[in-house]
Amino acid sequence: MIPQPYTDFLSHLPPPLRDLNWQAHPLDGKLLLFERDTGLNVLLEGEETAHLSRLAPRTLLIAITNACNMTCSFCYRDLESRSLWRYDTLLQFCREIDEWGVLEVAFGGGEPMLFPNWAEFINELHATTRLCLNFTTNGTLLTEDFLQAVAGKYGQIRVSIYEDNHWADTLQLLTRCQARFGINWLITPAELPILETKFLQLLSMGVRDFLLLSYKGDDPALHLRPEQYAQFSAFLNKIHSQLGSLVTLKLDVCWGDALPDVPRLFGTGDCGAGDDFLSVTSDKHVKACSFQLTPTGIPFETVSDLRAIWEQRRSMRQAAIIGGCARLPQRGLNEGGLPSAYIPLAAI
Repeated sequence: MIPQPYTDFLSHLPPPLRDLNWQAHPLDGKLLLFERDTGLNVLLEGEETAHLSRLAPRTLLIAITNACNMTCSFCYRDLESRSLWRYDTLLQFCREIDEWGVLEVAFGGGEPMLFPNWAEFINELHATTRLCLNFTTNGTLLTEDFLQAVAGKYGQIRVSIYEDNHWADTLQLLTRCQARFGINWLITPAELPILETKFLQLLSMGVRDFLLLSYKGDDPALHLRPEQYAQFSAFLNKIHSQLGSLVTLKLDVCWGDALPDVPRLFGTGDCGAGDDFLSVTSDKHVKACSFQLTPTGIPFETVSDLRAIWEQRRSMRQAAIIGGCARLPQRGLNEGGLPSAYIPLAAI
């Protein structure tokens, strides 16, 4: 149940919502209520919340392994990095960040399905913490037995769809097993000609949650140009107007203001990296986000170390010095949509 001193805030909710198992997550001047079984979020803001301050990041993005059964050319993970996470140490780490006040853990890698005893870990994490667990996968290693074993114990499975990972088979499996899932779809110039056709195909296969990702990196061929942003915006507005609440369209925060004509549910001037969420690497370093181009990030041993790093650096709003970061002017791209010269952090 929701702890003191936040119980009075439940009086703001209509009766059907008051009995849910809410967690209270104070923000700066606001209070977020989160219910992991339904995924519901309620944000309260007013005179009553003006005195509150954030105590923890909402989400930790954790690369639990650097191993993967695919070799995507655009993958940003450090191929030389080894994983220091083990079943027991990761579980204890998650229990401690739960006590700190973190609400969600989003596991990636590498490929999380390669982590030893992954189904058992998901069940034990759900049973022993209040954390909502999500993980991103290429989908090729998912099985019906695995999905049955973890049913109801996770928030969502995010499936990255690529040309060569047989995503159609994966989506059929997930739909058949009534899994909670969404897709991660990297939008590049090559995707634009087939955007609507592919969207309708995904919709027919049961996909209702779409996370549309922008490319972060130095390959000019993968960045949209200004006229292509306009084409992508037109597609999004068309789908939004025709389907409305029937689908969930999400844009990753790295798009920034590159799509000004697209309506957003939340208006924010910053992506939240380093404050709302942190990225934890497989070799136990912390970065503001997965794309932050410090050589290795900041090493830590304990959750106390991690908390100290977060408290010290959360106000820095550090950019990932890479083409596509929303914290850089013009997302680090020149007028032609190509990566521009890197800008020193001191200039941001």
